[in-house]
Amino acid sequence: MKVSLLFFAGGVLIALAGCTGLDPDRYLHNLQRFMLSQGNPPAYVAGYTDGCSAGRRLGGDKHFIYRKNNTRFEKDALYARGWQEGQINCRNEALEEEQRNLKPLSLRKAKTNNTSNMQISEVNDERKLSEADKAAEAEMREIWEELRK
Repeated sequence: MKVSLLFFAGGVLIALAGCTGLDPDRYLHNLQRFMLSQGNPPAYVAGYTDGCSAGRRLGGDKHFIYRKNNTRFEKDALYARGWQEGQINCRNEALEEEQRNLKPLSLRKAKTNNTSNMQISEVNDERKLSEADKAAEAEMREIWEELRK
């Protein structure tokens, strides 16, 4: 029940953010306040919001920064669980938003092939992850795979 409510609230926050422009600090603050109001443990919420920021960054949203308290991640299971869930959920949201924003670009491809191919190439170049983001993503995948075992 709490998880579905969390997804619903996240969707509402995303929809509102899309209308007004996404302010990362406000988005994360509102998410944190909502999760705490639902009775989630503070350590889990802190991990979730850090993971959410990291996930959105890894999903291509340049407004967010990659956040992760490595010491706390290793020592606090609630923080680690929240970080992993926040990272996955928010990365998926960022990727979905990016796909919605690219649809008009792909439709234009059929009309003006050369120009659109150039535009798509430029967008793809912008989406390439930095080396630090790639290393962080690889580390997250390894941890996630270990936890799934």
